[in-house]
Amino acid sequence: MRVIFAVLCMFFLTAFNTVPCSAENIDVEISVHPLGFLEDVEFARYYTWPEARLTMNIFTPADGNKNPAVIYIPGGAWLTAPKTSGYQLCIKLAEKGFVAASIEYRLIGAASYEEIIGDAKAAVRFLRANADRFGIDKNKIAVMGASAGGYLSVMLGVTGDNKFNFGDNLDQSSEVQAVVDFFGPTDMTKIADGFSDEKKAVWYSPSSFPSLFVNGVAGYKNKKGGSILNTPETANDANPLKYIGKNTPPFLIFHGDSDKTVSVSQSKMLHEALVKNGTDSTLYIINGGEHDSKYFYQPEVFKIITDFLNRVLK
Repeated sequence: MRVIFAVLCMFFLTAFNTVPCSAENIDVEISVHPLGFLEDVEFARYYTWPEARLTMNIFTPADGNKNPAVIYIPGGAWLTAPKTSGYQLCIKLAEKGFVAASIEYRLIGAASYEEIIGDAKAAVRFLRANADRFGIDKNKIAVMGASAGGYLSVMLGVTGDNKFNFGDNLDQSSEVQAVVDFFGPTDMTKIADGFSDEKKAVWYSPSSFPSLFVNGVAGYKNKKGGSILNTPETANDANPLKYIGKNTPPFLIFHGDSDKTVSVSQSKMLHEALVKNGTDSTLYIINGGEHDSKYFYQPEVFKIITDFLNRVLK
């Protein structure tokens, strides 16, 4: 029995513990860079009430070069702006040779729409002022954002140095060289076009996100409040379509055809206005795509983004 047991043990050891033994030389193409990471880098501070300290997290390709930069502006209906929501895209962008910074900004109740747009511009100026520190080509900066962050990205692209600039590093330009917009609103007086009457009643009420963003809370910080439909002056001032001009940079726009939060007509309207202006603009409408759904994080979409950024920035 002992002999049989020993033979069986040898069989199982041979059958299930075979270790492949081979040596081979291979060529490896450098397509992904090692990354550096800087957390909570302060780019703006406002000594107001409430005091605001704004930070960004920066992913850098460790290649020793001066690289284009992409600023990711998170969404969240201007009620939240978590820097971490941009990590997936920022890491991928840094691996492809872009300095990628995910930022925060002040929110509804703490700042006006002018100030919130200005916060995003402060991030652009900060990176330009510190280009050598972070390995950035200061002449090649793009912005990218989703939903409310998409709106802010669009506003940076169309207004440049002309409006909404305040704070530090005012000797630096807030112009950007490219915009990537994920399902951001544009003309918020039409944000619910194509939706049901019930949905329109919600979106156009004084308590809706667009109305609170543009008009504030009545009585707070001298804001008048009210529905965005009843305040044409502020609605027009906050509408990026009115600022499109000769210096507007190239745009890449994504929207889902099943978006029930921001009507796909918003992106179509933006794209048509850009094309009419003679601006380089491409719109992709994703079949079945809902608002901020998994479709926007797939390899096909990321390839379109990197191809676009490589074309316009490198």
